[in-house]
Amino acid sequence: MVFSSTLFLFYFLPAFLLVYYLVPRLLKNAVALTASLLFYAWGGINFLALFLGSVVLNFYLIRLMDAALGWQKRIYLILSILLNVGMLFYFKYANFFLENVSVLNTALGGDGLTWEKVVLPIGISFFTFEKLTYSIDVYRGVNKPLRSFWTSCSTSCSFPR
Repeated sequence: MVFSSTLFLFYFLPAFLLVYYLVPRLLKNAVALTASLLFYAWGGINFLALFLGSVVLNFYLIRLMDAALGWQKRIYLILSILLNVGMLFYFKYANFFLENVSVLNTALGGDGLTWEKVVLPIGISFFTFEKLTYSIDVYRGVNKPLRSFWTSCSTSCSFPR
């Protein structure tokens, strides 16, 4: 779903705003989180589990990193960086790598490779760099980690930014 589409402007956004302003203040974040997840799922339901898994792993890695000391803290930072950059690298460059391996294989007299093209998840670059920045900021002590999983999830999933 695109922000400028008729579906978003005349159906999704008004329905979200109506529900958001009708629910009690305590439930507003839950409504915003639900709407953001629906918005993301609309663009590609297959990647919702990947996205949520990344949110959960990042939340716990950052919490563990904050509680650790010395070299253990650095290990959690490295794991967070590897998770995020690895995911981005796979989705951005898997097709490029496989295409070149196929061309090389053909040039060497072999058969060309066939593979299912890797589809790029919506917003993966933005999300990845946001998580990297957050991890590094917590590691350096610039920011404190969010203590509530739901608050962390809401800030990670807020796509209208």
